Amino acid sequence: MTFDPELESLAKSSRQKLVDEFTEKYANLRERMRRIPIDDANKIAERYSCPLQVAIMAYLMEMDGIISARKSISLMAQELSRRFAVGEEVPNLPGNVQEFVLIEGRWIGHIYGSFSRDLELKIRSLSNLEVALNNEDLTVEMALSIFDARNKLALGYIYPIFETWLHDHPKANSEDVLMAFGPAITKWNPNTLRGKLNFLKRKNLAFFRRLKVLLQNAEDSATVDYTINRISMLIKELEEPFSRMNLSALAHFVVHIIPRTVGRGDMSRASVVISPSTRGFKAEPDMNSPFDFLERDIRLARRRYEAERERYLKDRVGRVLRVLLHQEKTLEQATRISISEIIDRLKVEGVTIEETMSLYGQAISEESPIETFEDTVSFIVDFVFKHVYGG
Repeated sequence: MTFDPELESLAKSSRQKLVDEFTEKYANLRERMRRIPIDDANKIAERYSCPLQVAIMAYLMEMDGIISARKSISLMAQELSRRFAVGEEVPNLPGNVQEFVLIEGRWIGHIYGSFSRDLELKIRSLSNLEVALNNEDLTVEMALSIFDARNKLALGYIYPIFETWLHDHPKANSEDVLMAFGPAITKWNPNTLRGKLNFLKRKNLAFFRRLKVLLQNAEDSATVDYTINRISMLIKELEEPFSRMNLSALAHFVVHIIPRTVGRGDMSRASVVISPSTRGFKAEPDMNSPFDFLERDIRLARRRYEAERERYLKDRVGRVLRVLLHQEKTLEQATRISISEIIDRLKVEGVTIEETMSLYGQAISEESPIETFEDTVSFIVDFVFKHVYGG
């Protein structure tokens, strides 16, 4: 498609940023895969009945806190199934599977990592503009500003990334792109997203038709005429089935489905909410080490229902332990460090690290390795419930 100079510059910058990230991560992933404890990877491979190379990449994704090993394996299995269905099956040989997981692993890391985070930041300024959509006296200038902002996000940032993903995925179409990126963006599972696609498309079409009607009633100008023509073209493109939709229309559709921050309706837009200070007059601790994140997560978990709180904390504690194990700590050392940090950071009283580690040794001594890790996570979570939450 033809971009104007500003969009071409934005798209070029997005492509280059992606290339730089992948160049670094591709070499880094290959090296990191060699350093993963093979016994841990074999346990994951056995548990989920997947190739060892897939298990190693899933271990890395979970250890980096991107997504769980189970979800990583599911995503890679979906892509393997898609390739098989279109006649591009990955040969079941270690070298071929290794190359597949390196390519797919960097995409999973990007989509569920930096891409999703960047979209959350980029959508904020657009959300502020879209507040005007709720006003009955929406002006032509506001409508042009909203469309321009959407166009820059869709074509300057999302489009080139979609285009690169297609290049790396043989015989994929726009629907495949949407199902690769959509769940990460919306935080919905794939089945939920599929069930809502037609409804979301109708809402997107209604949005553009509203803008078009408003602009058609405006005074003639080159800018307005260009925008009306572009909106008319977009409406026609968005009416296509997702599998045949061109990437520029798909990028606009994705902009439309990115979750917007919803504020409280009873609050003034001028209000400033100050979070309670937890340390050093800051709203939260500095996010430099795994324990900074764990401290924050333990504090935030208080707000969750008990059953959900336990699942949430097990996930967070497990990530911290994996990071420490990757730093060549033993499981006992990792547990000691974790308990010690929790006691110090959360001002736990009436218990010592030695007493706690003695109880840990009694609880873990006769368990098998995989059960030991899971039981260690449960032990630390139980410690938090008892000594931090007072449960």
